[in-house]
Amino acid sequence: MYVPVQDPCRDEDRSVCAATRGLARAILRRLAVRAAVIEPRARAIVATMGDGLWCYDLWKLCDADGRVLKEFELLGRPDPVWSKVAADVAQLIRLADLRTHPPGYYFVHPLADARDFSVILPAHSSGPAPRTIGSLT
Repeated sequence: MYVPVQDPCRDEDRSVCAATRGLARAILRRLAVRAAVIEPRARAIVATMGDGLWCYDLWKLCDADGRVLKEFELLGRPDPVWSKVAADVAQLIRLADLRTHPPGYYFVHPLADARDFSVILPAHSSGPAPRTIGSLT
């Protein structure tokens, strides 16, 4: 059952935050579909800050239990099959405003290292994302 998340913004900003969260949900669903086509067991993607400003690289792909399914080579060129997934992850992280919204509000969770973020994929691409995350470090 889907439970709406309370928006911490002021009343005048809530419509913008709701629209941004809707966009984040759409990106998350597309991301889940793209990742599932390549690796059906994927339930979480961990990304790390890349070389440029607002640039994020895929780092790990984890299953539902947090076990690493695939670790990406950060110094090498990414596999072209993952390029759209990487673009969606970067877009989602850039969209998340973690200064004013709690972790997970935009489906992005910061990790212990401030450069790293995880995105929890919904089990079903049509459903909402889970609201909590285990340790994926």
